[in-house]
Amino acid sequence: MTKSQISCGNFFNYFTIIVLLGKIHGGSAQCTTPNEKRGNCIPIRECPALLGILEKGVINPDEIQLLQQSQCGYIRNQPKVCCEVETSQPVNPDVQTSELLPAPGVCGKILAPRIVGGKVARLDEFQWMALIEYSKPTGRGFHCGGALISDRYVLTAAHCIKNIPRGWRLVSVRLGEHNLQSDIDCEEYCADPPQNVAVEESIPHELYDPKSIHRYNDVAVLRLQRPVAFTDYIFPICLPSTQNTAYAGLTMTVAGWGRTENRSQSVSKMKLDVPVRPQQECISTYQKAKVELREGQICAGGVKGKDSCTGDSGGPLMYVNQTEFDQIYFITGIVSFGPSNCGLQDWPGVYTKVVDYIPWIINKLKP
Repeated sequence: MTKSQISCGNFFNYFTIIVLLGKIHGGSAQCTTPNEKRGNCIPIRECPALLGILEKGVINPDEIQLLQQSQCGYIRNQPKVCCEVETSQPVNPDVQTSELLPAPGVCGKILAPRIVGGKVARLDEFQWMALIEYSKPTGRGFHCGGALISDRYVLTAAHCIKNIPRGWRLVSVRLGEHNLQSDIDCEEYCADPPQNVAVEESIPHELYDPKSIHRYNDVAVLRLQRPVAFTDYIFPICLPSTQNTAYAGLTMTVAGWGRTENRSQSVSKMKLDVPVRPQQECISTYQKAKVELREGQICAGGVKGKDSCTGDSGGPLMYVNQTEFDQIYFITGIVSFGPSNCGLQDWPGVYTKVVDYIPWIINKLKP
């Protein structure tokens, strides 16, 4: 080997050291490659073109320079690179370019293999799940859920703030939880202890009407008192793409402990796959109950015998995008309301459609 050539293994170590010593930042979803092309800032193992260089037996100086100039951050012991977007590949939407939100690859990743049809979630599934804690005259308790979308914000429902009983006060969120009855959760391995983080500010949508049965604009964000460190058990979910918003016919996942203002379903984190219903079908169903649904709301579930109360009030409805390298989860809905009896045939749950509120969400975020 000449001085102008470096082996793959040695270069990867060199590349990692360069990233560690350089200015490390979370990276943006969109970036510009050294060749002035549009790209996404993603882990290097998710970029076939640059990963192929590393997998070569010998790397020439031009390739070394390309890899160095392509680096755009570092996440969980993996270098991130600006990977050129093919013309047929959609660039991640503008929403993810906010410096206050993580990009796909930084958000939405799940460590555990997906278990279709299962009910009990694994310790390292849905690491963005949040339990919302309230101070009550009788003590404290969890009665809503949410989803971590950054190191400082949790996305939830406005009714979890505006429709709580007199004397209740939203005080904190719990992250990294699995079983509410155990201090340390263990399966084949043990998870880190959950974290309780105080809520600095509760921000419901200004147009949400707590007296309305229709629950339009049922969305809110909670600003945490401090940034949370991401771990294998605490990790944000991605906001959805603005490009494909017709969800009818897709299968999505709802997860949680079944916590609402007046119900407690489970001590362990549960999950359920639910079909998204056609919008007009859902509108017609709820008209029977004198509820008028509109844009900004979607329906999922309504299969007899399926426990539609698995999700927490304010918790996430999720869609997984399977790539060659990873499963990336996006929050498509927020649990809003549904039939009082769980699992009724043809009565799906109603969710706030997150993609319609992305501008509002972004507007509420601050460093």
